[in-house]
Formats: sequence, structure tokens, C-alpha cells
Amino acid sequence: MNFQQEFATKFGEKYPTLQLKSVAVKKSTGAFFITFLYPSTDTELSDEQKSEITQWICQFLKLENLQVRVKFMRVFVEERLIMKSVLSFFENKYKLISTYLSEKSFQIKITPIDVQIGVEVSSRLFNFFVEHNISAELSKHLKDNFLVDFVVELHENANLVDEVDIDNVQMKTKYKIVHRYKVDIVKEIVGKDINPTPEFISFIKQPKNSVIVAGFVDKLERRDFIIKKGKREGQQKAYFSFKIDDGKGKMDCIFFCAKKYEKVMDSLEDCMFLLLRGDVRLNQMGKLCLYVDKIALASRTEEPQEIIKPQKSYDGKVVEVEKLTAMEQDSMFEHKNKYNAKIMGKTIVVFDIETTGLDTNSDQIIELGAVKLENGNIVEKFSTFVKPTIRIPFAVVELTGITNEMVEDAPPIEFVIKDFYDFTRGCVLCGHNAIEFDIKFIRREGANLGLNFDNEIIDTMNEARVSRLKISRFNLATVLRALGLTNEGAHRAWNDAYATAQVLLKLNEA
Repeated sequence: MNFQQEFATKFGEKYPTLQLKSVAVKKSTGAFFITFLYPSTDTELSDEQKSEITQWICQFLKLENLQVRVKFMRVFVEERLIMKSVLSFFENKYKLISTYLSEKSFQIKITPIDVQIGVEVSSRLFNFFVEHNISAELSKHLKDNFLVDFVVELHENANLVDEVDIDNVQMKTKYKIVHRYKVDIVKEIVGKDINPTPEFISFIKQPKNSVIVAGFVDKLERRDFIIKKGKREGQQKAYFSFKIDDGKGKMDCIFFCAKKYEKVMDSLEDCMFLLLRGDVRLNQMGKLCLYVDKIALASRTEEPQEIIKPQKSYDGKVVEVEKLTAMEQDSMFEHKNKYNAKIMGKTIVVFDIETTGLDTNSDQIIELGAVKLENGNIVEKFSTFVKPTIRIPFAVVELTGITNEMVEDAPPIEFVIKDFYDFTRGCVLCGHNAIEFDIKFIRREGANLGLNFDNEIIDTMNEARVSRLKISRFNLATVLRALGLTNEGAHRAWNDAYATAQVLLKLNEA
């Protein structure tokens, strides 16, 4: 019986509309993060109900001694939120074609039984949507996030012309590292866990998601309006408009305020220093505007002008592959037919990644290392740091030894993943626990650029499990010890990739 069935057995019809959205585990701290969704039309869950569910989860999963955070989110079916989710879907999953889509490409109609979305695209994009079944994928994505049925209708407009050939697009754009500085959070006002490293407003030249900025508030105004559509039709809602000024640039901001935040928002005044997070979009006047979703009172810890550094640009190939012909002399590779058919006659790339965390949907790669095997011989090395767009948590720094300073001048993932795609093309991929973890990061980043990592995959964790090793745990360190192998510099991508290659070869000796 799975979790949902156990939940239904325990609570019956007490929480009929509560849906499990996600479960994330942070191995470094042992913390569990569980998120539930329920419709906004339901009565808000009380603290007692939330506590009841949380206690049952701890008992069911036997997590009494671990930190468990359970989040209950009410889902509001509003046109603005749906549009934001649609644009985010294409930005994250189909980055190349998101360039050709805007809010004008979508028509949203909320009905009593479902939500209908019309998508108008060019003939070329129409064929691309049909070929990849994107309408069904978008429909499922929206239903999972809003708990209602979505009908996506695709409309071909032969008069729309693509400016760029998306089938043969090449990565030639120079990437400039985002300039950031540090602030101190004084008090969280709306939302939690805002990264206190805002970027400079003057460098934001186009729409993008999950932007963090800080500055002094100017021209703060509250406005109230009546909702005209959806299940909350006729209800009054407030929004706050203001400008944020960091001394280098200014930006318009809009915050659509939930009832519980109105009092604290009314207490804010001009000239206060705020840390904000949200999505930058074009407003009705065609001007960039930050649509805010998190707010904190903050103070500067350093002046922006003191930390400005020359920008570093990347163009084309950023990772140099190192030849390792000398490694063929290792005694491990003495005989031509030392390994079975899984190794011989194959080119295999054994890889490993280090990341900012364990969430395969939102955490980021900070190091990528790999070795290439030909007939059991290690012939090439691929190794690079990757600059993330978020700070590396302290727990990850302690585990890996990779600091924020070490990745400061590293190339961004957009270029690294392209080089890794070229490095692995036509090869079998291999990693330890790769199917459940590493490959999900690789495929997600590849998909953002239209690169499909559909290689055959060997997972050495599974290989070890079906072997006759007398061990109860199958993490890399335990498997290495059981095979009489060592790993100098564990929890670094290149070292772990090389160690995994040793495991692969040892388990497949003829």
C-alpha cells in the first residue's frame, strides 16, 4: 500500500482534497520537506489539523528523531497565477522555444468545471508541439499544481514567423556572470528563506524568473480591487505598487497581497530597505516590472560599488578534455579480454556531480566530473566547476569542500552541459545512483537547451546490488571497501567518477 492509500485509510474522508505535491530529503541534515496542496475553496486547515497530519507522517515514515517540515499550500485558480505557471513551464522545460512565446500566445478561460487554455503558435512550433506532445505535458503540469482539470487547445497561425531556426540553433551567446552583493535579513515579512545575495537592478535587461533584488522603497501605494473572475469573484483584494532603488538602478514592483499580509504591508514606509524575490515580467506599458512573491526587511553589509568585478564572458567551448593515455598502463587494464561484453567494445562515460542540495527540481550543479572508458581503458578526463545562481549552503561546503569563492569564476551550466553533451554523444553513461539522482540533473539542464540525454545508462549501485557482495548498504564508499578499492578525495566529482569507474570494471571482470 502506498503513501496516499495509507493516508486515505487513516483519515478517510476527513481531508478528501488534500494532495501530496512533493517530498524532498536533504541528506546533509537528514531533514524531510513534505508539501501538500488543497483548493482555496476549502476551509483553511487549522493548526490542530496540520499538527495531526504531521504527527501521523512522522509515525508512518518512522521519522520521530528527524526534522520534518510539512507545508500546506492553498491553491488559488487565478488567471495571473496560471499564466505565471505556464510561462515558467516553458522557461524551465523548453527554454529554446520559450523565446517565441509570450503572454499574448495564451488565452486562459476559467469555467466551473475546468480551465481552458488556447495556445497560438507558428506552423513550425505547431509541428514541434504535436511531435513532442507538449499540450498534454502542459495540461498535466497545470493540473498537478492547481488541482483542477486543464484543457489545452493548440492553434496554428501560419502568419506567425519564427526569427530563429530552432532546429539548428547554436549556442553563440556570450554569458555574463550576474553581479551580486550581500545584505543582512532583519525580519522576514512575506515568505521565508530568501537568499540574501541580490543582483544589481541595472543588469536586469529582460524578463526572467526567480530574481532577487534589494533597495530602498519609493512611492509605496496600496490599491484595492474587486476580483471579477474565478471562484473568488466579487471578493476584495489588495495590491501594493512601489519602486525599489539599489543606488545603481530602479525597478517598478507589484505585490498582490494575501489577507494575512495586509497589516504588515500597511506598516511599510518609503525609504525602508527591502530584500525582494519575484519574477521580472513586462507590465501593460511594456516596461520591466518585478512581480514580488517574497519580502524581507534588510540592511546592507557592504556597499555595492566595493564588490563590482570585471565581467567574465564565455563563448563556445569552456571545458578542455584531458587525454589520459598513460592510464592504460595500469595493471587493472592488462588483458584485452579482462572484462565482459558490458565493457568490451563499448565507449562508456562514467560521471558524477556535486550539487547545492538533493532536490532534483530546484537545486543546481556546482561540479561535474567524468572519465571516458574505451574497452576498459580510461582514456579521457572531463572536469569542471560550475557557477550556480544561488549560494552554496554551508552543509554542502562542509561535505564537499567546494566554496562559493571556488565557483565564482566558473562557467555557467548552459555552456558546461553543452560540452558534456558533446563529450558523451554516442556513449553509454554510467554513475553510482545515477538513475535516481545524477542523470535527473543532467537531463533537466540538457532539456533547457533542447539537448536530449537519452544515452543507455549503467547504474553501479544496481550492479552492486545484484552482485554477491555481503553488504547491507550500497553507497559508493561501502561498495569500494567491499571490493578492496579506495577513493582519495571523496565527494568531489572527478574523484567519485574515477572511483565509480573502478567499481564498474571490478564488477564486470570476465
